[in-house]
Amino acid sequence: MKKIIISAAAAAMAAVMLGGCSLFGGQSTNAMGSYNFEEMKLVQLEKPAEGMDVAVFETSEGTMTAVLYTEYAPQTIANFKARAEEGFYDGKPFFAIQEGIYGITGSSSEDGTEGITEDGNFIPNECSVDLWPFKGALMGYSTNGTNANLGYSDSRFFFCGAVEMTDENMEELRGYTDTETSRQVIPEDLIGALRDRGSVAALAGNYTVFGQVISGFDVLDKILWRETDPKTMKPLDEVKIISVTLDTYSADKYHLEEPTADKYVTVEELEATESAAESSASE
Repeated sequence: MKKIIISAAAAAMAAVMLGGCSLFGGQSTNAMGSYNFEEMKLVQLEKPAEGMDVAVFETSEGTMTAVLYTEYAPQTIANFKARAEEGFYDGKPFFAIQEGIYGITGSSSEDGTEGITEDGNFIPNECSVDLWPFKGALMGYSTNGTNANLGYSDSRFFFCGAVEMTDENMEELRGYTDTETSRQVIPEDLIGALRDRGSVAALAGNYTVFGQVISGFDVLDKILWRETDPKTMKPLDEVKIISVTLDTYSADKYHLEEPTADKYVTVEELEATESAAESSASE
């Protein structure tokens, strides 16, 4: 039997990713320390294999199609597919949108304070060195107290947007070195992909990536760039999922698109958001 997981407001997720210049915070739940980059395979950049799980999202703004990485996130996807099959996501609003960066949905309450799983327990993160927060990534989410519940998820998830990758950011990534050999740990092909494809690198290792949008990036932009209430992050005009249909990938049925690279949050916009968040927190 499904059980409801109750927790507080989701808006504080912004603190995880807008916390200063560093791309990767020092959260104890971050999985990146366990990654073997020598074995990394950037599967989101590859053409989907025939027969891969697919989710088709009909939204109030149009249709998005995403492939699901069942091999990498079996628990997360099992819960997602069970909810989709029972129609749980039908009519669900995006209860929090950070302009251009992410849009969260899948709550069992309108304010985003509840999510569900089969047994009522949060799902442990299933992070992988092969999956990254590129634009259009589907990522598991939950809240715990007033903050993002790092390390776990439930029925709630978000679509990832993109933040400008600066030269300073790229040098920071190159600065992660092996303590014994001083060799650069994060490969150049990953750094380039985070920049060129669009990403929110600060989310890496903190949330399960379980899918990737392959078409409908124009729809994703319409959702992520909605005007919202600055305090609650709720869209001023409701945007919602109408239905989620599960299928399997076929090149004859589903076409592939490149992300819309001209839509991302600039450093200046990010700094303005940080300032606004700090002002709101002090009130």
